[in-house]
Amino acid sequence: MKKLESQVSFPIIKKVISTSLEENLENCTKKQLIEISENLNLSIRKSWKKEHLVQELFESIYIQFQQFYKPVVVELLEKFGDQMEQAIGFQDLKQLEIIAPLINKGFFYVYLQKDLYVLVIPDEIWQGKEDSDVEMQEVNIKLNGNRETNQILSPPKDENNSSNYNLLKQWKETAVRIYGHASSKHLAEIWNRYSVNKLTTAEIDEILKS
Repeated sequence: MKKLESQVSFPIIKKVISTSLEENLENCTKKQLIEISENLNLSIRKSWKKEHLVQELFESIYIQFQQFYKPVVVELLEKFGDQMEQAIGFQDLKQLEIIAPLINKGFFYVYLQKDLYVLVIPDEIWQGKEDSDVEMQEVNIKLNGNRETNQILSPPKDENNSSNYNLLKQWKETAVRIYGHASSKHLAEIWNRYSVNKLTTAEIDEILKS
């Protein structure tokens, strides 16, 4: 068990389990918090006290989940099916490698409890999964094109649309890190689930090329 633990690519916590995001962060070591910060591309100082790191990470993780990662996290959790719970035990850590990127970014946490590894989804993330009425960040993507002839022209380069394109590209990058790939069909399904402005796979391809 110890040999397997030493080979994993994500942090393991050896404290009493908590479901609060803030308390999960507090249960991490300062070294683990710094690693999470680096994986989130968050600018921090290693001289900061642990309490300061926890607060900065708490705010950043929640914001990034709501703005960028929510559709990918929800879609991933749905793949586990009805057996998925807020805290679920695993005998083999290899089963968790598929979600290592999300663990390393502080969206999920893994605890060692005797001989069982427990994946914990913080309240803030779990409630986001359960609440289907929570609105995603409003997005308004507009493409110049003749839909009747399916002719898609280059998307406009204004600041607002660039921001929205970056959101879609962020989703693709996240999916690639988790699954190893992200098809236009897969991205269209996620996008159209949360946005009132529906996109075809062809439009997705055009945006990602811009």
